[in-house]
Amino acid sequence: MEYDCISNDCYNLYSIKTDKFKTCHMEIVFRNKCSKEFITYSALLFDVLMENNQEYNTRKMLTRKFQDLYNMGCYSSNSRVGDIVFSNVVVEFLDPKYMKEPLLEDIIHLVFDMIFKPNLVNGVFDEETFDRVKKRLLVEIESLKESPKKMSILSAFDYLDNTSPRSFNSCGDKEILETITPKKLVEFYKKMLEESLIDVYFIGDIDIKTLDKIVKKYAQFTSIKTETLHLYLDEVKKQSLKEKSIKNNFTQMQLVQIYSLNELDSYEVNYVMPIFNMIFGSGSLESKVYKSLRSDNALCYNVQTFYQKYDRTLFLHTAIESKNYKLALRLIKNAFNSMIRGDISEEELNNVKNIMINSLNMVYDSPARLVDNYLFTNIADLPDLDERIEEFKKVTIDDLVHLSKKITLILNYRMGE
Repeated sequence: MEYDCISNDCYNLYSIKTDKFKTCHMEIVFRNKCSKEFITYSALLFDVLMENNQEYNTRKMLTRKFQDLYNMGCYSSNSRVGDIVFSNVVVEFLDPKYMKEPLLEDIIHLVFDMIFKPNLVNGVFDEETFDRVKKRLLVEIESLKESPKKMSILSAFDYLDNTSPRSFNSCGDKEILETITPKKLVEFYKKMLEESLIDVYFIGDIDIKTLDKIVKKYAQFTSIKTETLHLYLDEVKKQSLKEKSIKNNFTQMQLVQIYSLNELDSYEVNYVMPIFNMIFGSGSLESKVYKSLRSDNALCYNVQTFYQKYDRTLFLHTAIESKNYKLALRLIKNAFNSMIRGDISEEELNNVKNIMINSLNMVYDSPARLVDNYLFTNIADLPDLDERIEEFKKVTIDDLVHLSKKITLILNYRMGE
C-alpha cells in the first residue's frame, strides 16, 4: 500500500494506492467543533444532501444514476469523537479497470454535485425533501426511548454534565431539530462549507496525481482554513462518588457507572488503557466483570465496559434486577480491586494482546477502517499500525496496576427500577 498526500489551498487529498480491493472507497470529511446545535443541523443537512440534487431531484432518479455508474454507493455519516463533529460523505464504486467504459470522472463529478448543487427551490431546500428527511430524523431520535441501553448511558452523562459533548446524541436534539426550517438549513449549509476543515481520502488502484486532477475540477471549496480543532475533551473532574436513581418502565434496571481518567500519559492513553478495558470489562466472555456478574452469579445477560479515549472516560453498562443492585456494585468493585492488586495472569494478558493485535491487523482488510486509521493518524498523531502493534506487545501487568490507581469511579446511575 502506497500512502500519499497532496495539499491544496482549501483541502488535503490523502490516498492509499492498492490493488487489494476490487472497489474504490472515497470519503469527503468535514470537521467542526462540537455543539448540540451543530450535531443536529449537520445530521439533517447531510441526509438532505444525499437524498437528491439539482439534476436528479428525486431519490428514484438519483438511484437510477447510481445504477448506471456500476451501482456505486453514496451516503453520509455523522458522528462525534471527543470535541469534534465528523460529517462524512462516503462513496464506494467499482475499480475503473473493471469497467467497460471510463467512468471515474463521472462518479467524482456526481459526488461533488451532490455537495455543491443541492436540490434548491427559490434559494432554499426543496420543501418535500426537507420534510421527509426531517421526519425520518425525528423518528430516529425518538427511537432512543426504545433502547434502554443507549438511553441510560446518555442520561447518565447528561446528569453528570448536560453541557458536555459526552451527553450529546449523535443524531441530534429533538427540540433543536423541530426549529429548523429550509431557510435556516441553507444558511447553515453555506456557513458549514465556509468554516469546516475538509479532507478527501481515497483508497484504490488509482494514481494520486490522476485523482487530484479530477477532484480539483469539481471540489469547489473556496475558504482557506488555518485554525486547528482540539480532539480531546477536558478531563472529568475528580469528585466524590455520586448516586442517582431514575424511575422508568424498563423491565430491568439499567446500571451505568462512569469512571474518570485523569493524569494519564500518552502511553497509557494509547496502549495501557485499551488493554485494561478489555481485561476488566470489554474483551470477551473472560473479562473480569462478565465472569463475576454473568458467569459466576447469573445477575445479567450482558455487562460491558467502554473506553472513550477522546472523552477521557470509561463507563460500564449492564441490565439487572433492582433487587441485585447492591450485590452487582460489590462484585464490580471486587473485579476492579483485582486489577489494582494485579490479579492478572500472563495468559490473560497475552490473550487480550492477541485479540487487540488481530483487530489491528484486520484494519488492512477494510477500506472504511483504513480511512479511519489514516484520518486519526493525521489528526491525533497516532503511530502507524505496525508501530502500534509493537507497543501493545510491551504492555505489562505492572503498567496495568499503575494505571488502575489513576481511575476513579464518580457515578453510579440506575434507571428503570
